[in-house]
Order: sequence, then C-alpha cells, then structure tokens
Amino acid sequence: MFSTLLVLLATVASAPDRSIQLGETYAQAIAEVNAKHARKPGTTLESELAERLPKKATLAFEKLIEIKADGGLVEALEACARAALDLDRVDDFNTARNRLLELDASRAEALGVALSRERILLLGEGGLSVSYLEHFALITEDVLAAYDEVFGFKEFSKVAGKKLRVRLHLEEAIKSPPHFAPQFPFHSEIDFPVIDAQTLNSPTPKGQFMFYGLCHELGHVIAMWGSQSNQEDHHAWAHYTGLVVLEHIATSKRKPKWLSHCRDFQWRSVEKELSRLGDAKPGTGDRDAVLALLFGLHDALGPQAIGEAVNIMDEADKRLRINHVRYYSFRELETTLLASTKAKKLKKRVSALFP
Repeated sequence: MFSTLLVLLATVASAPDRSIQLGETYAQAIAEVNAKHARKPGTTLESELAERLPKKATLAFEKLIEIKADGGLVEALEACARAALDLDRVDDFNTARNRLLELDASRAEALGVALSRERILLLGEGGLSVSYLEHFALITEDVLAAYDEVFGFKEFSKVAGKKLRVRLHLEEAIKSPPHFAPQFPFHSEIDFPVIDAQTLNSPTPKGQFMFYGLCHELGHVIAMWGSQSNQEDHHAWAHYTGLVVLEHIATSKRKPKWLSHCRDFQWRSVEKELSRLGDAKPGTGDRDAVLALLFGLHDALGPQAIGEAVNIMDEADKRLRINHVRYYSFRELETTLLASTKAKKLKKRVSALFP
C-alpha cells in the first residue's frame, strides 16, 4: 500500500509521454520529502510535511490533471494517487482518483477510498466506503487514546511524525488476521481484513477477535523485541498491551457506542489470561514466561512506568532498527526500569522478575 510506483511510471512506455514525465516529477518529489524527513524527523508532523512539497511537484500534478489523454495518463494518475497517500495528501489522491474514474473506472475503484485524521490515515479497498472508514477511525482513535491513558507511549510510528496507516480490505472470509506490515519505508501500517462493509463486528461468526486484533497490532507498531530472526518476546508483548488496552476500554465508565458491536472482553481479559498463566515463572524463555514478566512489571510498577521506559529507550535511540522499525531488548528494558525506579523495594521486585 501507498508505494509511489516509480518503477511503474518508468516502464509504462518507451515514448516520453508528457503524463509520465509529470507523474514522475510528482512521485519523486514526495519520495524525496519523505526520505529527508526520515533521516532527521525532529518534531515535524506529517501534516506539516505535506505542505513542504516543492512547487515544481504541485504544478506538475496540476498539469497532469489537465491532460485530456496520452499513452501513459492512466498509469500516471494511478501512481500519483498512491504517491499522494505517502505524504497524507488525500485531496490529491481524490483528485487523481476522480480523474481516473473518467478514463478507467475499474482501476480507479481498485485504488479504494482514503480518510485522513490527526494521527491516522485509512485506506479502504474492495468496495469499502468513506463512511465505513469514518466508523473505523472512531474505533482506532479510541484505541490510541486508551494507549495514551494507560501507557503514555509518545511515538507510534516507526518514523516520528508520520501518521499510522491502516489498510482495510473487504473480504468474503478472513483467511489471515490483522497484522503489522513493517515493509513500508516511511510509515507504520496495519493490514486489516473485514467481512462487513457496514460496521466492525467482533468477534466474527467464526470467532475471530478483530477488535482485540487492532489493540494487539498496535503493540507491535510501538515495539518489537530482539531481532527479525529472534523474537525475544515470543510474541507476548503485543498480547499483553492488547489485553490491557482492550480491558481499559471495555471497563471504562463512558463506553463508546461502537463497543456494543465489539464484545471481545467476554472472552479476552487480563483476569482470564492471568488465570491461564497460573504459576508461570517470569522470564524470557518462552511466551508464558514473558507474559508473566510483563504482568509482573505491570503489577509492581504500573503500565505508565513501562510506557515511560519505552519512551526513554526510544529517545536514546541506541537500539537495533530494521527499515526504521524499533527493536528493543529485555536487558535494555530492565536497565531502564531500574534506573528510573527510586524505591529500593521496587528495584528488588523488578530485578527478581528478570532472569
């Protein structure tokens, strides 16, 4: 999703069609703005980045829209629409898509629809409507707000300042669960299949916990552990954060209206998970050991302390990064927690939890 498709533009035709040239100018400029930002993000937000697109690129886009027809126009419009979403320029996306509708409706519809909010950018494919994206945006914003309240993580995107992307696609059946897609160069993205074009119902008739899945995948977006070849957390971190956030929303006094369709808490909760863990000993040897460790830290220090430790590690920026994705270690987490914990009794409890 959201790739600039510069290769497509370059290989559409051997003849130097005007539309191809204009499309390349626009898409390349977006790639350059993103690359420059990724090298030194600072505190710049993507909404500000979108305004920094060079005039040459915006003029090229305007000229492209005005072209009546040439050999590469359809491909150029398609590529520019996708490139626009790389920089949160949803108005450009809609303009290119509307122009493409006049030339090739099927390719325009295949692009899907997009919606931008303060912290997220949603793409809906497979026939999803903007109204569905608005519905899903409410859920995602509430989940992010819960993460803020419970943990206080400062950064959700692997490249600071960039909005989180969620690619929603309508399917006849959910064959694979929602998942964090780390391959995109300049933003964090969650791939999210749905089977109902009207509302998110969770669990599904087949027992798939989609609301929990969203809470869970955001945990992966925030932090990965170990390395690509060695998942030090054994996939426990996102399960821990997902359950805690799900429970926070489900037990809040002011329950959002959409929660009546998302009943995951009846089957997924911290209490149920702790009961399942039983006497599992904290450690890092397997998934249950890591879960016991995380819930132990949660009980000893509270989730805000865990969130602050991740923030400190993130600011230090000394960890492994793969394609900008942050990979932490439990040894680093232990050191950070001990350094930020003042009470001696708490320090002993923390030390006892780690192997």
